[in-house]
Amino acid sequence: MSKFCPVCGAQGQKLVGALCEKCFWEDVLEDFPGEFKLTVCSVCFCYLQGKRWVRRRESTNEDKVIESAKQEFLRSLKLPEGVKLDGMRGSVVETAKSGLPSVVELEITLLYCDSMKEVKSRGGVEFRQCYDCSCLSSGKYEALVQVRAEDRKLDNEDRILVERALDNFFKWTEDRGRSDISEIKDKEGGLDIKFLSANMAKLFTKELSSFTGADVVESARIMGIDKSTGGQHFRTTISIKMPKVRVGELLESGGIILRVAGYHRGRTVVENLAEPGRKRALSESQEANSRKIRFEDVRMVRLESKSGSFGTFLDTTDKKFFELPSELIPADMSPGETGMLITVGGRYRLYKKGV
Repeated sequence: MSKFCPVCGAQGQKLVGALCEKCFWEDVLEDFPGEFKLTVCSVCFCYLQGKRWVRRRESTNEDKVIESAKQEFLRSLKLPEGVKLDGMRGSVVETAKSGLPSVVELEITLLYCDSMKEVKSRGGVEFRQCYDCSCLSSGKYEALVQVRAEDRKLDNEDRILVERALDNFFKWTEDRGRSDISEIKDKEGGLDIKFLSANMAKLFTKELSSFTGADVVESARIMGIDKSTGGQHFRTTISIKMPKVRVGELLESGGIILRVAGYHRGRTVVENLAEPGRKRALSESQEANSRKIRFEDVRMVRLESKSGSFGTFLDTTDKKFFELPSELIPADMSPGETGMLITVGGRYRLYKKGV
């Protein structure tokens, strides 16, 4: 008995899933999405997936639209068991007067056992601004980071540290397709940085405080009702206070000379110049009672010669010679070696270079 298709009655043809190929694929494609709609942001080219905007990482805007169309098509595609998606290619087939893509066509290859079917689907593209880009263009923000210095204006070194934190922040968030920052401006001797989300503001704050030891205070204020969720809408304010001292600067605490080596969990980590290599964190009371050693109280010197009672030094900055009693010179310091001469309370302290 010859094989025949139970649907159309065709005989002598290859059967696929008990049907002829024509009837089989007609059945598979009965609910196939031949058309779909795609909403894309006209600024950053992310696309709307349900109720959330999804960022794309493709290099060109046209590629972002095509890949977004593929994802949106797949969301509506349902295939019978055994039928597989074997390939998909996309292209922009129509553009609007603005030059933006208006229709994307997808060429889809379906596979069932050894039977293959080529089909097409078209997606109409609608452009509008996503929520974040709308906030950027209108100046809206959800978090404000206020960067200030204690008892002074931000100086050039402070701003270099802020720039370093911003650079790192942008590197971490560059694949999001937007900056997350709507405004940076000088205010009250410091900087005000507006972020589109509180999470991004906290990420930047964590980076800046990690290598500066800046104090951080966070607060939130109710701004009304969030129309999208129906819940309360908050605006976060984060106050960052840059520390009095920076890494590499010198402190005097209890007669001991300390170099700031870094910060850990908000505490200043220091190294005793008399005990190089040993580091510890200052307590709150030690930090409060310490004082910064002024730049002009530190001189770089070189030991030229050494006798029993004194040593002759060259000030490497003003090129002048002077003498120091031998008891002030480290025992392991030899002629030709350089050191740091610090004036504290009218008395000299000398430390070898490399300390």
